[in-house]
Parts: sequence; structure tokens; C-alpha cells
Amino acid sequence: MIVIASTKPYAQKMLLDAFQKYAPVGSYCLTEDYCASQATTAACWFPDLENLNQLPHLQLIHSMGAGIEHLDLAKIKSSHQVCRIIDQDHKYGMLSYIQWGVLYYLRYFDQYLQQQAERVWKQLPQLKASELQIGVMGLGELGAFVAEKLASEGYQVSGWSRSRKSLKHVECFANDAEFEIFLSKSQILINLLPLTDATRGILSQPTFENLPRGAAIINSGRGAHLKTQDLLDAIDSKHIRGAILDVFEQEPLDQQSPLWSRAEIVLTPHIASHAPLEVVVKQILENDRRISQNLPLLNCVNIKRGY
Repeated sequence: MIVIASTKPYAQKMLLDAFQKYAPVGSYCLTEDYCASQATTAACWFPDLENLNQLPHLQLIHSMGAGIEHLDLAKIKSSHQVCRIIDQDHKYGMLSYIQWGVLYYLRYFDQYLQQQAERVWKQLPQLKASELQIGVMGLGELGAFVAEKLASEGYQVSGWSRSRKSLKHVECFANDAEFEIFLSKSQILINLLPLTDATRGILSQPTFENLPRGAAIINSGRGAHLKTQDLLDAIDSKHIRGAILDVFEQEPLDQQSPLWSRAEIVLTPHIASHAPLEVVVKQILENDRRISQNLPLLNCVNIKRGY
């Protein structure tokens, strides 16, 4: 039995609608239903973990997304496992978003849009992919996939992660000791890190200062990775060319945010990529089946690391 658990009404409705469409009748319920006491898996987005911890048969906390930052890991019982969604369509969706962002800067579309606003007719150089250095922060399922695909398209690609990785045609860096070297090679810095205590606020002044002058940022990780004022200051000083932001600490973005009015910043409403809801439901159903048969689970998270 799967219990749908979210304190966000929009997410609870989305999950309930998806389970009604793609899951067998009787395989799921809401936390307030009498059968929740029999649940072995919780399908979650910002759940009430204290409530879930009261369910006697619960064994699995399952995120409905690729991230788990919406879970307060400190409140999860040591007897509970945590899983997330990993999906090929999600990977390709993220790749296409990043490819668009890279082309936006490679072909100077940011500058052409500004020229249009000023009625300026000026042709800029047409660069080749091999002339652009791209840095990908985070080399997990999504980051590694994106980095290797960009490298296969001819870009110079570097990657950075907490643990050492080896990727095809990607120069890999690891740990704090190699972070500045990695940044120095990143004309476009792409963030696909998980949000942890160690990565919160990583897109900030020290990071920006170590990028080449005129670098651009693409943030498809999490909003809390970015210190907004540091980015605005770096743009004002002309050290950072601009940014494409898809995630924000407060969503929807506050109407008073200075980000709305900056020509150097492109905003998208957290649409870089999503796993199809059918995939979400089927992966959660499959892991619940594995729980019942005492089989290894898919896409488990290391709670101590936070990803």
C-alpha cells in the first residue's frame, strides 16, 4: 500500500490524479484514509514526516522527483529507506534545456536581444563549439549525462563533484582543493548539484570571482544554491555576463524580486525538465513491490550524504 503524502495542495492533487490514472485501484490512499496505517511506502513532496513516522508498517519514503531537498532528512527514521525518481526522459529534457542555454551564449543571443532593444545592427563572431569551455557542477545521474553529451557535441567540458568521477571526454575535478581550477576553465558554469549543507549558497561571490571574466551561469540545480545579491553584484561589475535561472528559493518568484527586471538574466519557472507522471507512479509502485518481496530498491539515496 502506498500513502500519498504532501503538505502542498497542488502536489497532493497532482500525485492523487496520477495514481488514479496509472495505479491499480486499492494500491494507494491519502494520509487521512483509514488504510494509511497499512502503508509500506509514502509517495512524497514536502510531506509531514512526523505524521508518517506514526505509520506502523512504513518502510520507504519515496520522493516524487529527482531531488530530496524537500525532505527533512533529520526526521526520517533510521529504519526507513529513501528513494527518488530517475528517468531517461527527464535526462533528455534537462539536456535540451542546457543545450538551449549554451547556444544562447555561444551564439550571442543575449547580446542580439539587447541590440534589438537599442535598434543596433551589429554582427558578432560565430564561435565553434570547440572554442567554448563549459563547466558542469554535479556529476550524478543528470550531471554526468549532460556533461558527456555536451562533450560529444564538441564542447570543451569539465566537471566537478565531491567524489572522483571518470567520464568520457570530460575533464573531471573533485573536492574543494580542485574547485578553483575547475572554475577557471568554465566560461559557462552549469549547476546540477544536489542541495546539501555543503552546496547551499555555492553560487556566490567566491565562486563567481574564480570564473573567467565574462562567464555565464545556468542554474538548474536548486534555488538555494544561489546568493542572488552576489550574482547581481557580479553582473554589475561586468565580471559575469549573465545568467539563466530555472530554480528559486521561493517559488513562484516574488513579484518584487530584482531578478525580473534584469536584461542580463533569463528566468524560466522551474520547467527545465520533469519526469512524466506515469513514470513517477510506476517507479514508486515498483519499489513498493520490492519492499513487499524484500528485494533491493531502485534509485536509493544515501541519507548521510543527502543524495
